[in-house]
Amino acid sequence: MKSVLIVEDEDDMVEIISYTLKENGFSVLSAKTASEMWEKLEDNKVDVILLDIGLPDESGIDVLKVLRRQGNDVPIVILTARRSDVDKIVGLELGADDYITKPFNRYELVARIRTVLRRYVGHKMDKNVVKLGKNTLDIESYTATDENGNKIEFTKKEFGLLKLLISNPRKVFTREEILDRIWGEDFFGDFRTVDVHVSKIREKLGDSVIKTVRGVGYKLGEI
Repeated sequence: MKSVLIVEDEDDMVEIISYTLKENGFSVLSAKTASEMWEKLEDNKVDVILLDIGLPDESGIDVLKVLRRQGNDVPIVILTARRSDVDKIVGLELGADDYITKPFNRYELVARIRTVLRRYVGHKMDKNVVKLGKNTLDIESYTATDENGNKIEFTKKEFGLLKLLISNPRKVFTREEILDRIWGEDFFGDFRTVDVHVSKIREKLGDSVIKTVRGVGYKLGEI
């Protein structure tokens, strides 16, 4: 059963969408604010996010930016009362998968969700499994196996860092960029946090997996 997180502060809208989704075989979580959304994502795996633009504590566009900057590629359908084409273009350019304007036909919303899920599954089939030297990384399960099939597990931050480098194989990231992308702009730790996580990843996958570029930062190594 696919899980949908509704990020919307209007109770009536949440009730209508929840009923429709459950009626069509989805499980549903909901959050009224961006901060509540982050809590739900910490504790739950979701397959689609329905993200309202006008949240009470933060712009949905800003939330979208942070999600994509962190490397979270969960399908996102933007919900908004705005009809401006500019809003639509901005949302899609920042990484939204679809966009629907209120009021909408609830069965059209279900169709849109199913479409982005099919597109996402097709996209992930080719990119779920990545070879890193003699190790195989499974993007979906946050795990890797060595050449003998032994399972290697990662913390969320370790995997996020790896995923960032894999998604940008030719780019050299500074420590500051990695902190912003994985830990967020509000993180107040120092650059050694990145070095420690790189060291732990190397212990698990080998030194050649992440390359140090002196005076700059890190990039993907052997793949």
